Amino acid sequence: MDPRETHGLKNDPDRRAWGMGPQPEFRVTVTLALTDAERLWAAARDRLLAAPGSNRELIEETIGPAEAPQLADCIALLCAPSQVPGCSVDDFWVDAMPGLPGQEALAA
Repeated sequence: MDPRETHGLKNDPDRRAWGMGPQPEFRVTVTLALTDAERLWAAARDRLLAAPGSNRELIEETIGPAEAPQLADCIALLCAPSQVPGCSVDDFWVDAMPGLPGQEALAA
């Protein structure tokens, strides 16, 4: 007999079953269309400036300078999920979708 069975624990990675059985999961997806890179960078900068110990060097390392913003990092900073009572965040990422119409103007 498997030792986990003696303790009443189940482990099925395909269904994320631990302890008392399968845990429900939910996926929330948001798709954003970037319309103003300067505004996005400024909002991300302001969020970073509100953090204790923030400085210009930290801002540039995290989201790049205003002249060459790291747009996906700005979005990740502003959209990262906050704690939801009774839940834990399993994964979070931001994918850039290059080649969409209008991307050339935003990259310049």
